[in-house]
Amino acid sequence: MNTRILSLLALVVLVAGTNSAFSSENNLEPIKAEITKRHDEAVKRLQDWIAQVSIATEDRGYSEGAEYMAKLARDAGFQQATVITTDGKPGVCATLDAGAPKTVGLYFMYDVKQFDPSEWSSPPTEARIVDKPPLGKVMIGRGAVNQK
Repeated sequence: MNTRILSLLALVVLVAGTNSAFSSENNLEPIKAEITKRHDEAVKRLQDWIAQVSIATEDRGYSEGAEYMAKLARDAGFQQATVITTDGKPGVCATLDAGAPKTVGLYFMYDVKQFDPSEWSSPPTEARIVDKPPLGKVMIGRGAVNQK
């Protein structure tokens, strides 16, 4: 299994079938160890993504958002990721062939809704990690709990 896929928490690939690497009879310890090992790298990647302002309705940063989304896919091990120019906002088409008998494709958006910084307890594009009782440490940033 390509460990770069595991390091990108924002992209999820589900593999179905009895021989799946995620089958309950398989040992998940190597996957858990890899996630732990790459935790700080993954958090930084999410913070960088949240900092990338991409708001299609305001025509802000959507081209950069599409390019960054394609980069994240390539960094995760997708064989190709292309920004598709359209009459509207660009799309991103990426392909990952991990050799599984079945794969699931996901729709992923790279932009989020508009934001008013005065409504936030911390700057919305900084993706600060703060203590939030009773949850513990959480990342606060616009898009942090969204598909982005």
